[in-house]
Amino acid sequence: MRLLSAFLVFWLAACGEPTTHTTRVEQILEIFENEPETVLITAHRGGHLLVPENSLASIDEAVEAGAHIVELDVRQTADGQLIVMHDRRVDRTTTGTGAVDSLTWAEIRDLPLVHLGVPTAHRTPTLREALLHARDRIMVDLDYKVGTFEAAQEVYDLIRELDMERQVLFFLYNHQEMPALHVLNPNIRIMPRARKIEDIREIVGWQLTDIIHIDESFAGMDELELMHRQGIRIWANTLGARDSAARVDPAAFGDFFRTLKFANIVQTDEPALLVDFLNKK
Repeated sequence: MRLLSAFLVFWLAACGEPTTHTTRVEQILEIFENEPETVLITAHRGGHLLVPENSLASIDEAVEAGAHIVELDVRQTADGQLIVMHDRRVDRTTTGTGAVDSLTWAEIRDLPLVHLGVPTAHRTPTLREALLHARDRIMVDLDYKVGTFEAAQEVYDLIRELDMERQVLFFLYNHQEMPALHVLNPNIRIMPRARKIEDIREIVGWQLTDIIHIDESFAGMDELELMHRQGIRIWANTLGARDSAARVDPAAFGDFFRTLKFANIVQTDEPALLVDFLNKK
């Protein structure tokens, strides 16, 4: 059936007829919303094994690897600029030093990004620049690290301004903040983190999202199958030991999927390896 669908898309394009999907993101969203058996892959901090993490180039590497989603970390400078930066300080990822929220955007922009300890020609992007770079090419998971509701409103306004509401996932560490954020814009997907089974039950009961972030401590729980049947995407990570084992033998990913058989969005530092593994399976 998949081969037939691919042939029909190719045939219609060759005949000059309009196809259903015009961008890669629309194709990904079709899978996200209608093919729960298909695993979607998230590139953690972009393709950061090859280029500086969270850089515009890391978004390119994520797309090139075949990832469906790129994870970007959001922080705010001393003068209020929303930027893409994982750490609270710039010391590890740039040639500079100091806390992000104590430096101005101009100061951070002047700092070369570092990769594997070596300064590069890359610079820290603003959130706007990163979203524009990803638009229509790959979905974006925003790991929001600012911590204020006012800044979250700014992020929401930017997503709406760029017409990227369906393309963005807004990750929440505290699921209790979901109702207030949902009111701001119901069209932006919120992805809450569930830390215990009671969290899942509350999140599902609110019916405000179709994706929940879990970890392997939930393995074997009946709620995961129920979520799957209800069309709720289950996000989990292979970061750390799982990815390390897969670098030696990609078959190690198989153990992850046996442990969390309903996980259908997986975040990894090895997107190309996981894409290849899933394609072969």
